[in-house]
Parts: sequence; structure tokens; C-alpha cells
Amino acid sequence: MASDDTGDGQVEAPFSWLEPHPLFCIIIVGENDKAFGIQKDFLIAKSAYFKRYFTERQEQKVEEIVRFPDADPVVFGLAQLFLYTGTINTTPQPLPGYDLLIAVWKLGNELGIEGLCEEALKAMSEYRTATNSIPATELLVKAWNETPEGSPIRALLLSWTAEYIRSSESRSEFTKSLPQEVLSELVVAMSHLNSTPVIQVKPPSSPSSSQQKNVHYLDHEGEERETKATKHRHSDGLPNRVKKATPRPSLPTAPKPHKTKRSSINVNDESQFSSEQKLSFCSDLLNRMLSGPGFWTRLVGPFKEPVRPIEDGVPDYFDKIKKPMDLGTIKKKMDRGEYSTAELFEADVRQIFENCYTYWGRDHEMSGAAERFQKSFEEKYADMYKWLGRNADGPEAV
Repeated sequence: MASDDTGDGQVEAPFSWLEPHPLFCIIIVGENDKAFGIQKDFLIAKSAYFKRYFTERQEQKVEEIVRFPDADPVVFGLAQLFLYTGTINTTPQPLPGYDLLIAVWKLGNELGIEGLCEEALKAMSEYRTATNSIPATELLVKAWNETPEGSPIRALLLSWTAEYIRSSESRSEFTKSLPQEVLSELVVAMSHLNSTPVIQVKPPSSPSSSQQKNVHYLDHEGEERETKATKHRHSDGLPNRVKKATPRPSLPTAPKPHKTKRSSINVNDESQFSSEQKLSFCSDLLNRMLSGPGFWTRLVGPFKEPVRPIEDGVPDYFDKIKKPMDLGTIKKKMDRGEYSTAELFEADVRQIFENCYTYWGRDHEMSGAAERFQKSFEEKYADMYKWLGRNADGPEAV
């Protein structure tokens, strides 16, 4: 690292691990106060934010405490990984999803960590190659609203969106789901491609039901035709909970390039696939379940978040249910790498169904919602080896 001018004519020496660095910064992250401890000198050398922060503070302490209550500990953990290793590669765990990678880019931009934003964009491109997908409407719009105009991440997402519209049969529904301001930038992005843009920017109007639909997965035609399930979102299907408009990440599959079939892949032989490959399938399925398209959104609505017995009016819930489980908890466990096998992931999903049947009884409408969700989960989970076989030819087997 080059030496820096401190502004008073003195030149700072470059950071070196050969020197002692006894002062620590304790960084408290998230609403549950997850603590990270990093050497203060190291943070100053790596982060423009922390360099300004400590320059403005006159008092020297053996241990500084800084709080980021709105940050996600998983995202900060990936940033910490980059600080020490120069990468956010989580091997042997599955690649982080788009929601985490976009959040890492935002954190890197906020903290001024050199190279982190570029590494996040690189990981996003790797994730696109591995999953053959792009972020869906909700995550695209959220990223657009929360990143600076003209930033590299906006340019990347706009280019992917333009490519998706060029080649997808779902272009009409997809463009209707985008807000006016995103469409305006998208037209500019598409004007740099070879052919005339296929979308038109329309004057603002009141949103219709068609504009609120999510993008479709091209690999799952017909899923939208399933019977509409309950719209509640919590793991117990509590009827009085109000649905928050918090966007969830999703992965609308981009058109797949033609692949030559490999005769060596036997989709019925599970022994040829590693635990990491099977967990990649589980992570992909979990992302689809949590965020769309509308088929999944309707099915999993009652099972996305933990039960709150007092707030939800079921004070006896934990008397009957000894192992609570929900998809949000499963997502956090997946992101933290707590699943070593696909079977552990499968067991947690099945726990959701069992809890619902135990608490509500088989005749309750919430159990009916659980049965519909379980039926779809069983069908999709049974396709694991077909999915792995299709993806075996990619740059990374996932």
C-alpha cells in the first residue's frame, strides 16, 4: 500500500503486520448485537470510512466500539472475509445469493473498502454463470433505489435486465413489473445493444394487478396456474398477521444456452454428486421458494417467518411445538453455512410441515396450506439429480 499524506506534511507509513497493533475496534452489527473484533490500524488502512471516523476522534482507547444496527451480520462477515483474504469466496459452502452480494457491494461502497465493490460484482457474475439466473423485479428495484446513479452495480444489473428482455418470452410481464424510473434507464441501456429496444416508456399511471406480478421462471412453466393458497406469511399461518411489503430476493431464470448432453451423467446415480453440489440445489430451491414467482409466493406465505406467540395470539404455541422452524430461519442457516448435507436442509423444511399439522390439526385451513406447500416441495426436491445433471456442464458443477 502506498504511503498517505496526513494533511500536515507528514507521511503515514504503510500498514504492516510486522508491526504491533494492540488497539482493537469492536463492531456491533445488527439488531441482535453481533460483535466483530478487528485491529483499529487495519481498519484505518483498509476503510476510508473508518479512517475519517477515527481521525475525527481525539481520544485513544484500547478498545473502540462502533455500532452498525442496520447492517446484516452475514453481510459484514463477508466484508470481514474480504478484508483478511481479498475474496468473498465461501468455498466449500454455496456461493452467496444475489441479495447478500448486492448488500456487500452497498456496504463496501459505504465503508470505502478498496476492492470490495469490484469483488462483489465479480461474485455476482460467477453466481449468474452458476445458476443461469438474474435477480427478479423486487431485488432489482431495491438495488436500483439503494445504489448511486451511474454506479457500476446499476450498470451491471441494467445490462443483465436488457439481455433478459431481449431473449425472454416473459418480456411483456417482466417490463410491466418495472417502475417508470427503472424503465427510463433501461431504454438507454438497451439503446447500446444491436437492435431496437422492445420496451416503451409509458407515462406514469396507477399500478394495476399485472404490474405487481413477479417475473416467471422459464424452467417452471405452469406453476402460476396452481390453485391460489393463503396469502399470510408466517410459519404457523396465523390469520391475523399483517403482511409487510419487505422485498425478498428471487432468481428469475435467464434463458439457458444450449448445452451438449454428456452421456456420462446419470441423474439417478446420487453418488456422483458431492454434498456441496446438493447444497447448491437446496440453496437455489430455497431462493425460489422465498421469492417467487407468484406460484411460490402464494404457497410459502404462511411459513416465511418465525411465530411470535404473544403478538400472534397463540400463547400456547411453544407448549405444543418444541422445535419451531420457518423458511426465514432456514435461509439464515443456509447463508451461515450451517447445513453440511442436503438431508439436514430437507429435515428442517419438513419440520415446518410437522409443526403446522401438530398445532392446527389436520382439518384446519392452515394445515391445508401446509399440505399444498409440502406437495410442491416434494415434487421439486425430487428433481434434485435432474437439476444437478443439467448443470454439470457449467463452469462450476452446482
